[in-house]
Amino acid sequence: MAELVAEETALVEAASRGDQEAFRRLVEPISRELHLFSYRMLGSFQDAEDVLQDSQLKAWRRLNTYDRRASFRAWMYKIVTNTSLDALRTRRRRVLPQDIVAARDPALGLGEQRHDIPWLEPYPDSLLETSNPEAAVELRESIRLAFLRALQLLPPRQRAALILRDVLDWPASDVATMLETSVPAVNSALQRARATIAQDESGRVDPYESARIGGQMAEMASRYVSAWEAGDIEALVSMLTEDAIHSMPPWVAWFKGRDALRTVYRNYEAWVGPPGPGVFRILPTSLNGELGFAEYLREEPDGPYRALAFTVATLNRDGTRITEKVSFVRPDLFIALGFPQSIE
Repeated sequence: MAELVAEETALVEAASRGDQEAFRRLVEPISRELHLFSYRMLGSFQDAEDVLQDSQLKAWRRLNTYDRRASFRAWMYKIVTNTSLDALRTRRRRVLPQDIVAARDPALGLGEQRHDIPWLEPYPDSLLETSNPEAAVELRESIRLAFLRALQLLPPRQRAALILRDVLDWPASDVATMLETSVPAVNSALQRARATIAQDESGRVDPYESARIGGQMAEMASRYVSAWEAGDIEALVSMLTEDAIHSMPPWVAWFKGRDALRTVYRNYEAWVGPPGPGVFRILPTSLNGELGFAEYLREEPDGPYRALAFTVATLNRDGTRITEKVSFVRPDLFIALGFPQSIE
């Protein structure tokens, strides 16, 4: 520990003299966890990228104000926390379609897209860094869409207090320093945040259940990929619970129930004639701690498959059915999340 403190002190001193390589060595090891923290705060992968870059620039410019009473990591968390709070002052809370409208009649089609609404964005599990299996489960639970939606109900400072204390386990005194307030104020904010989260059933997570069904995800992923790539709508629908829901932001519409989703899937404009093979390519992955898919669409028979959407699929308690699908129709996110824009 003493050697690590000495190394950090030497790097801070070098960076304070303008050594950019020293600053990079200070920031790079904690960049992903800072980005993940900001993602939880903002519900947006891209906004978290902007906050992280802005925070690193602020840290570089303000190194002379770092008094070293706290670790460099804690100092960076304070900067990222306050930069995230500043960002939230000018942004509305991020949502999914089911947060703002009732389920749509599938006979009416998908309806309109709304790009003026701040939608939640997905996060790839591949960016979660830990070698501890128990910690990995907790990390995945902390980015589930249900938890993120619940966080969006909280005022920004309550949100920060809850994430820093309950998710990241920072001491109340450190959180008070980061939020530039008192420990009693932090505890009060935390109490109110916990009460709000507890009232929202979607905010409840069960790490044990998540870990228990983890082994079944590969089988479910294989079935899902086969069904979509073959255009087998009945096989796909058979994987859903009776009351499954599917939303597809930026489309405002969302649909509930097997029968409704069967109608929606059969009537996708992507099909040329009846549903069949050669239209979709699906790459299984893991997003927001759950079963995920990168979905590609081929618009011409001999053309490439182009990026279309990321789908997060939530399984039921025994891992045998899909209870909810959220398809983020965001081709622009594919490169940022580590996927190609097109495949052959």
